[in-house]
Amino acid sequence: GIAARGELRHQFCHACDLTPTLLDVIGVTMPEVISGTPQMPLEGESFAASLRDAAAPARRRPQYFEMFGHRGLWQDGWKAVAFHPSGTPFENDRWELYHLDRDFSETTDLADKEPERLKAMTARWWGEAERSSVLPLDDRFGPRFAENAARTQGHRRQFVFHAGMGHVPTDVAPDVRSRSYLIEADIDSPGEGVLIAHGDATSGYSLYVKDGHLVHDLNIGGSHQIVRSTRQIPATACRLGFRMRRIEHQGTGTLLVDGEAAGGMTTTDMFRVLISWSGLDIGRDRGSPVSHYAAPFAFTGRLRKVTITIGDDQVLDGEAAGRAEMGRQ
Repeated sequence: GIAARGELRHQFCHACDLTPTLLDVIGVTMPEVISGTPQMPLEGESFAASLRDAAAPARRRPQYFEMFGHRGLWQDGWKAVAFHPSGTPFENDRWELYHLDRDFSETTDLADKEPERLKAMTARWWGEAERSSVLPLDDRFGPRFAENAARTQGHRRQFVFHAGMGHVPTDVAPDVRSRSYLIEADIDSPGEGVLIAHGDATSGYSLYVKDGHLVHDLNIGGSHQIVRSTRQIPATACRLGFRMRRIEHQGTGTLLVDGEAAGGMTTTDMFRVLISWSGLDIGRDRGSPVSHYAAPFAFTGRLRKVTITIGDDQVLDGEAAGRAEMGRQ
């Protein structure tokens, strides 16, 4: 166990050190092969010793950093960093040098006073970057976020979620931003409650049944665009849905009961940057509620599955999506 309580530690550590530390603390060795698949070696080092002893030495290996072309390296209490203006040659970047053991806030740049140390650390950065598959460097911003959305889900256009499944993180939930899509919920017996909800009170969408009517809430940044079915849902097994059609910069939403239109709305405010930082639920809304009901508002009938089909007409603002993701960090 760890006897220390309420104490501070000042050794350098990185997020990649967490897994080795946890394995160390519980006495488990990282397997080299899982289900026949060789595992990549862990990048970090355990800092369990520092949890037990405030005077324990810091990690031994250097730690590189890279994001959008900005670079850095920690080594033996020193840190070399380079700010990279997007679209400029990497060889034009100016490297700075700080002695973190004495200057934790990085206020005194020692690059001019320690040129040989800086040269060695810069060379070490390139070596670490090559070893860890960081190269080639890519300083694009918006295009990378747009490409990442396509890469995450590939060419997949249909997602099937079954009742009783767990929470789906937003990063792997169907990406309905700025595109046409169709949600279909197969109901074996009617009831009230959430069929599908993605997001939270700040932003998201929810399809649910309330007072016998099918309701869809398009919640954009806390602004609710709600459409309610013009008739009650059947008292028997049925298919309930919502279709969004994107036409240039606006969308037309239609509630569906057994494939027939049962209410509609038009909006110029679709999901363009992000849906939500909260994920997706089936048959309930686990977090802060997307719409005007008390969470989790679990469906009381029998829900079999929910199918989402997304169109290939997505147009993303990569720059805006990138800024939103960076704000999330």
